[in-house]
Amino acid sequence: MSQSDRVTARSYRSPRREKAAADTRAAILDAAEELFAAQGYAGTTVTQIAAAAAVAPNTVYISFGGKPQLVVALVDRGSDDPLIANSLDDVDAMTDGREIIRRLAAGTGATRRSQQRAIAVMMDNVTADPLIAEVVETATTMVRKRIQRVAARLAAAEALREGITTARAAAVLWFYFGFAAWRELRAIGWSWKETENWLTEQAITALLEHH
Repeated sequence: MSQSDRVTARSYRSPRREKAAADTRAAILDAAEELFAAQGYAGTTVTQIAAAAAVAPNTVYISFGGKPQLVVALVDRGSDDPLIANSLDDVDAMTDGREIIRRLAAGTGATRRSQQRAIAVMMDNVTADPLIAEVVETATTMVRKRIQRVAARLAAAEALREGITTARAAAVLWFYFGFAAWRELRAIGWSWKETENWLTEQAITALLEHH
């Protein structure tokens, strides 16, 4: 085989093979998410995940690694959710403070709802492995930055109550729309809509001028 033939062979990519690999990875992540949520991180084995995904255990290790790497992959998958980008784009175009907070609440609620199992796995196992602790820190930083962007939009729209800085607004928005508030209110039986409405009203009261 000539050098050019070897290069062509190495660089050739089969769309069918790539799709099959992506489908396998998705099946493994779906199985891991379901089992971690149902029986806990510690109570779940890679062998069980492989069986649920209809693959060999070695396929799990080759595709991701062990259980900590699976949690990281679940978080990475959630961070690419288009709901997040859509919400932020909408906020960037808004000028009314109440509408900005309502859009943040609706977008955050939709994201928390669609990712609730992955978030629970991440937050409930932060001490299980240093890699999980690292990904929790990364995810927290990412969400804080997104919330800071919303706070900056409120400031630019001159919607914040007098004396409230952008940094203060970001802290308040994190309190209401970070990970904890949604989980706590849902844990005591509130519906997603009840939680969204209450958090929205609390944030509006805390941050905006009253009319």
